[in-house]
Amino acid sequence: MFGYVRPDIPELKVREYDAYRAVYCGICKSAGGALGRLARLELSYDAVFLALVRMLASGTAPDIRDGRCAFHPMKKRPVCADCGELRYAAVVTALLTDAKIRDDMRDERGLKRLRARLLSPFSSSIAKRALKKGGGDASAVREAIDSALSRLSELEAARSPSLDDAAERFGELTAAVFSAGFDGDRKRILDEAGRATGRFIYAADAADDARDDLVSGSYNPIVLTYGDAAFDPPDKKGVKPRLKKSVGEAILRGAMLDLGRLPPAVGLLCDGGDPTVAAIVENIVYSGMPGTMNRVVSVAAGAKSRRHKGVDPVE
Repeated sequence: MFGYVRPDIPELKVREYDAYRAVYCGICKSAGGALGRLARLELSYDAVFLALVRMLASGTAPDIRDGRCAFHPMKKRPVCADCGELRYAAVVTALLTDAKIRDDMRDERGLKRLRARLLSPFSSSIAKRALKKGGGDASAVREAIDSALSRLSELEAARSPSLDDAAERFGELTAAVFSAGFDGDRKRILDEAGRATGRFIYAADAADDARDDLVSGSYNPIVLTYGDAAFDPPDKKGVKPRLKKSVGEAILRGAMLDLGRLPPAVGLLCDGGDPTVAAIVENIVYSGMPGTMNRVVSVAAGAKSRRHKGVDPVE
């Protein structure tokens, strides 16, 4: 849904890169088959991380085959065969997308609200199919999503300046998403991994949107904490204000502290898991996510986008 949880492509081995693309394409196929073709448009890189982590937790190895893709019909490409983890990731993506659109209809203004209203009938229809296909886990996840977003809305209504509090509400949501259907130690590990991931995603999104939210007045705890003092004035007319280096460094430190909770949880899952899946997850946690946060803050500070060189995972 957000796309901040991405691998560091140049650091992946060829088989790891192929496996990552195969899982992405597998979720896309699973979403199209179970939820309809429009559901494929909702897929993000975050869903791939969710599927990979749950593969480690369940001991599932990706069954990769050559297949054709609706978006790339001329050439066969590696595709992960359908499995429970892929279907779950597709269902969760549909539920999160619908929740985000409902939230935008309530809280956003202008073009963002109009866009949400236009997309709402489609996202609602897909979410209804997801609830039917996902069974009890999907219903529990939907309840957890709505509960966490309700608490987050309370913070937004109160204009709470605490990035930590807001990130924790989103972390509660992702903890439930990651751990649904598991119990015992696996559930506790997935809960911790999900919570840290959610906190990271919220902080990255808040930093990414800070300049726009300053102008629009939309809720953003970074803007509420620092106000105009968080930004240097732009050099040219029409250019967005730049996030100050000191503020960017503070955001980075907080994000890195949250990310520090991920490696222990992921390490427990990787022990004994499929080695290729484990290597991809470790790449995302140790290199991909820190790199993403660095780029988000750098761009907010006025730098040009500095994506990793190399092919996009799904090209």
